[in-house]
Amino acid sequence: MISRANKPDTQADIDLRGYLGQVPPRSFIMKAGAGSGKTTSLIKGLSSVVKLHGDRLRKMRQRIACVTYTEIAAEEIWKDVGNDPLVHVSTIHSFMWLLIKPFQDDIRIWVKGRIVEKMEALAEKQATYGPRVQQRTKEKDARDLERLRRQSQRIVSVKSFRYGTGSDYAKGILGHDDILKIVPHFVAERPLFRTLLACQFPFVFVDESQDTTVEVVTALKIVEREVDVSFCLGFFGDPMQRIYATGIGLVEGDPTWADIPKPENFRCSKKVLSLANAIRRAGDDLVQVPGQRLGPEGVVGTPEGSAHLFIFPADDTRDANLAKVREWMAVRTGDDHWRPGVHDHERVKLLVIVHQMAAKRLGFGDLYTALNSKAPSAFKDGFLDGTAWPISPCVKFLIPVAIAHSSGRQLEVMRLIRAHSLLLDKSSLSQVNVSGRLKDLGDLVASISAGIVGNSGATIGDLLRKVYASELLTLDPRLVSYLDPANVTPTQAAPADDDAIDDTPEDDETEKEMASMDAFLECDASQLLAYQSYISERSPFGTQQGIKGAEFNRVLVVLDDAESTHFQFSYEKYLGLKVLSDTDVKHSEAGEETVVDRTRRLFYVSCTRALKDLAVVLFTGEPARAEQHIRGLGLFEGDAIHTSSIFDVA
Repeated sequence: MISRANKPDTQADIDLRGYLGQVPPRSFIMKAGAGSGKTTSLIKGLSSVVKLHGDRLRKMRQRIACVTYTEIAAEEIWKDVGNDPLVHVSTIHSFMWLLIKPFQDDIRIWVKGRIVEKMEALAEKQATYGPRVQQRTKEKDARDLERLRRQSQRIVSVKSFRYGTGSDYAKGILGHDDILKIVPHFVAERPLFRTLLACQFPFVFVDESQDTTVEVVTALKIVEREVDVSFCLGFFGDPMQRIYATGIGLVEGDPTWADIPKPENFRCSKKVLSLANAIRRAGDDLVQVPGQRLGPEGVVGTPEGSAHLFIFPADDTRDANLAKVREWMAVRTGDDHWRPGVHDHERVKLLVIVHQMAAKRLGFGDLYTALNSKAPSAFKDGFLDGTAWPISPCVKFLIPVAIAHSSGRQLEVMRLIRAHSLLLDKSSLSQVNVSGRLKDLGDLVASISAGIVGNSGATIGDLLRKVYASELLTLDPRLVSYLDPANVTPTQAAPADDDAIDDTPEDDETEKEMASMDAFLECDASQLLAYQSYISERSPFGTQQGIKGAEFNRVLVVLDDAESTHFQFSYEKYLGLKVLSDTDVKHSEAGEETVVDRTRRLFYVSCTRALKDLAVVLFTGEPARAEQHIRGLGLFEGDAIHTSSIFDVA
């Protein structure tokens, strides 16, 4: 593989190399839009540091840290830098743990305080119960409070702490949320910790900075500002591509920092890029331009491509109209791959906000309803990429281990168990019969596989309770609360109202969570396979939130508020077809993020996935009014806006 470090330089790459060569190296922010080759610039920056400062770093036993959002992204960067020992590449969570792992006594003190903090929050909640709070909620809170009290008593006997997916303080395990809280605390409270961080990693590059939490960004900026040793901090990102609500979005640099814009777009055709700039226009001042593309015989021109908008009624003709759009695009572009065929997901990528149209067709309708309809917003967001705490252990372990077992890949089964379970940890095997442990694990894996891949009829709750009882995984304490045998009988979940989009949910979040969890645990475990196929891009559908960084020749984006249960997004509000709520207006007047801001970013990310041709389909209650209004927005070219009458033309 040819490293991206050897690709031709853009002006941003030249500027970055210059700032890294200054004495001392200058901290910076690189703002790079979709398709700009941001990762290429990141890798070039890492390569430049190695060339410019490698000898000194080796002599001082220092390294360059590159932190990114996902394990997949970390692996991609790690391979491209040639596995250079001077470069440490990891997720933000793993990097944070690497920094604090040696400070075990300090971790213990922090954990004690964290437990007290959680107990006080629960006690305050109990003291302010209103008349609408259900008895079941009160009982759950009481159990959670008692669990925290037991953990508080056991902390003194914990020998050491480790990092895991979910937190279990009594076993010395800190979860994702803990890691992102404890390091900023140490940075803020301990000057020595700041100095040690800078001495160990004098260069820290943060990839996908827009999705990094405010607390982590603030902590790193404190280190850059206050330590007396050389410390170069660099952020690579794009505020317009922020997807996660916890992300900081725009990173503001200090006055001495360098701003490095990277306006090129090497991905999109001219028509798609024109639309992308029009979408972005109301968001910030970055205007992208076509980047110079190189082929085997030299410079390759940017394709003209196409970007069309189709406006249809939000009724039962949705499927038929989507089929007509694909046929129309096939004829218009002369590209037969717009038509359905074998491996359809490789022909056209259909992007939607997760909704019933995709879920029912693919076979996970109940799972969709459980974690979307009337569910807390955190469930809806995390459902899109498998990170919500109820579904996360299924995505990371249960589904992969079931697939590996059913296909006879036992080495992969063992790899997954060693990576995620403490049951094969050396410390847990010291006083048990190893062969017996392995047999129990084999039976447990077979049972999980039968539930997901087979036809055992097991529910997701059945499998997760087995996992919890066997201690196969360390589960998030919020999930454990619903798997505890002492839990009361589930209540009937509230009926779904899939047509509602509300900016101010009235139901208490705890009650919504409990109803959602009841439905989730009762879902047939076999639906997990269809869901996995959906989020891992093996279906023709894709979530608009889950495809940042991906690209496809033909993209069909569906805008359909009526089919979505995400009150955080509304295309009709974004396009001005629906009046903003009082909450929207209040947020806007206060300079806070609104549903329009979130939807604009989502629309930008979706449209910029298209390499050549893009079709956007809007389903709305009043197509004629929508067409007239949208023509005045200046988003799509006039002759690229169509209604169903386009199909009447011979």
